[in-house]
Amino acid sequence: MNAVIFGAGNIGRGFIGPLFSEAGAKVTFIDVSPVIIAQIQKDGEYPLQIVGDAPVLKQIKNIHVADGSDKEAAVKAIFEADIAATCVGAKAIQYIIPNLAAGIRARCDAGKKPLNLLICENLMDADAYIRELLAKELTEDQLGQIGLVETSVGRMVPALKQEAGSGEEVNPLRIAVEEYCVLPVDQAAFIGEIPKISNMVPFTPFHYYIERKLFIHNMGHAVCAYLGQILGHTYIWESIADPFVRLLAQNAMLESAGALGKKYGVDCTPILQHISDLLRRFTNRALGDTCARVGADIPRKLARLDRLTGAACTVLEQGAFPVYICTGSAAALYCYIRDNGQNPADAEGILTSLTGLAADHPVTVCTLEMYAHFAAGEDLCAIFTAAEGKLHEKLGMIV
Repeated sequence: MNAVIFGAGNIGRGFIGPLFSEAGAKVTFIDVSPVIIAQIQKDGEYPLQIVGDAPVLKQIKNIHVADGSDKEAAVKAIFEADIAATCVGAKAIQYIIPNLAAGIRARCDAGKKPLNLLICENLMDADAYIRELLAKELTEDQLGQIGLVETSVGRMVPALKQEAGSGEEVNPLRIAVEEYCVLPVDQAAFIGEIPKISNMVPFTPFHYYIERKLFIHNMGHAVCAYLGQILGHTYIWESIADPFVRLLAQNAMLESAGALGKKYGVDCTPILQHISDLLRRFTNRALGDTCARVGADIPRKLARLDRLTGAACTVLEQGAFPVYICTGSAAALYCYIRDNGQNPADAEGILTSLTGLAADHPVTVCTLEMYAHFAAGEDLCAIFTAAEGKLHEKLGMIV
């Protein structure tokens, strides 16, 4: 089996590369980094460090590379692929489309079977976005020859700190990951037979898993990050060790769990077990995951369909009130205003600009009410108490 992966970054090398390699595939990364390209060409493998209670170091083998700037090389790799994946980050998807479209055209001209593309991006409705971009490059018949398969990437792959002063040459391909390595995929989106790949688990209907990842895992992670930054913590494990951070993050995740269970008619027991497992994984010191990394790009994370605002609106739509999620959004807003030198008096305008919600929207109102507590310098105990009071108030209004 030939596998192509767009992007040899954290998710590409840390999750999807090992998934394909350990299934016996020849793995070809398409990337544009001269350092990454040169190292893969030199070694043909790279070290993967699994961190946790029992650390493991393994070599991911049978690795190849095509320079994404070399259209001929990239198209050749796509032409020869039996399965493909994109792990470039939501903002970079547009840049891989020309090569991907050219590869699909070449496959169609040669009468090759359809190609399934696993979309390993933190982007809601990524399949529709990629389809829209490809539709500008391909005919309807050609577009029908690519399966756009959404996935739920739950493995945490933080930036790896390189050891200094060891006297050893630093390998730019080395990467650290947590042990968790299950990849749910959209069963209904595949064209033709679904390849049997260990730890790749097909599900249908899949949108539930997309929202579970974004509105529980990513949202809870972000809440930990922003509260941790406010408290002056560097690492996620430091933040989640604070009892009030844990309570606020856990309650925010539970708000989403209840909403998703109701929306999709699923048993909440597995979701609650998932939250418990996530909170445990957040405590993994060996990951060295930082609040700055997890909390980066606040405008995207406060956007209408993303982890904070999207989760809050989903809870509201299901007849509950997202007080704890709004508290996480308020923490994000506080960090954004503080770190970008914005005027706190403009908090309402800044928030509505970032979220796309009206000033009188219930999520906007609640977020600003909770923001006032952060702006006043209250500690998390007081903020948690205020959130509890706000929840009781809202429950009375809902009933």
